[in-house]
Amino acid sequence: MIFRKRIVIADNERALVFRDRQLVEILGTGVHTITDFWGRVKVNVFDVTDQEVRNIQIKTLMKSKTELCKAYFEEVVTDENEIALIYIDGKFKTLLATQSEKIFWKTNAIKVVKIDIAEDIQASTKLMTLVSKCAQSSVLSKGLYVKEISNKQVGLLFIDGQFDKVLKAGKYGFWNYNKSVVVQVVDTRAQFMEVSGQEILTKDKVSIRINLSASFQVTDAVLAVSNLANYQEFLYTELQLALRKAIGSQTLDALLADKEAIDAFVKRYVAKKVSEYGLSLLDVGVKDIILTGEMKTILNQVVIAEKAAKANIIKRREETAATRSLLNTAKLMDESATLRRLKELETLEKIADKVDKITVFGGMEGVIQDTIKISA
Repeated sequence: MIFRKRIVIADNERALVFRDRQLVEILGTGVHTITDFWGRVKVNVFDVTDQEVRNIQIKTLMKSKTELCKAYFEEVVTDENEIALIYIDGKFKTLLATQSEKIFWKTNAIKVVKIDIAEDIQASTKLMTLVSKCAQSSVLSKGLYVKEISNKQVGLLFIDGQFDKVLKAGKYGFWNYNKSVVVQVVDTRAQFMEVSGQEILTKDKVSIRINLSASFQVTDAVLAVSNLANYQEFLYTELQLALRKAIGSQTLDALLADKEAIDAFVKRYVAKKVSEYGLSLLDVGVKDIILTGEMKTILNQVVIAEKAAKANIIKRREETAATRSLLNTAKLMDESATLRRLKELETLEKIADKVDKITVFGGMEGVIQDTIKISA
């Protein structure tokens, strides 16, 4: 008949029938016949492959035609302290944030799991994995604060600016809808700090540049973070102050003679202060003491003069010893004619090595007793 329309709805489709612009029927899969006088009926066909309803018109109809729509649509609504996990055919589909709503076509089994985040702000590892694999993970992750804490680290959980608890090594997730969630990670291993290029005046007004190295460890992360805005800057400043006290109370000669005294003073002075804030100062050591300006030249000249003076003393000592030995030899020769003659023969032997011809008169007797004539 001319007033009847044949409408075919596929498996992946649903149709909304409007008469005089009012929703009167929703058609499922199959072949349908509709009576339409004077073109008063309009049929809107929707693809329901994606079960989520994104059409604003349908969302409006859910309010005015609730009884007609509830057989075909599933509405999920959350309040300000709720989130909802949407499963379709047993598989996680999406997450609904607080104070939100979504509508789904009832073409497959839909399961809704609601979580009260006012009572349970921490997300399970399984849930974090589901969210990360979801197609909307980049959007959903904005409401899920994830933090990973490595071995030898601790995490301090702050909710709305208030410290909540200490977290051990692991991966954590927290819902930050309507809340400010921050996890501050603190390394509890031994750490190193350099205090370099410190120009300080000694007690005798000599300007020196000094470099200090220190190692420390956080023993109480809660105390260190809660009471100090930046515990590393605090430690650095305390090391600076202690170094200035140690240098300013000693003369240059005393500092150069005993650098370990600086280490002991700085460690003793700083360790007690930082221990009150959950820090342990393990070791302190002066790496370099550098003289600045003309003082370096002056000190070098002093060192050279000292070395020269020591060398001169040693030289004079050796000369004195040699003279004393020569005097002792002369005394012995004066007391013994034989020794004196042996010395003469020894001298003769040395001379004979350096001449071409020697004339001897009187044989061996002449060598022993008479004058010896030497011609070069």
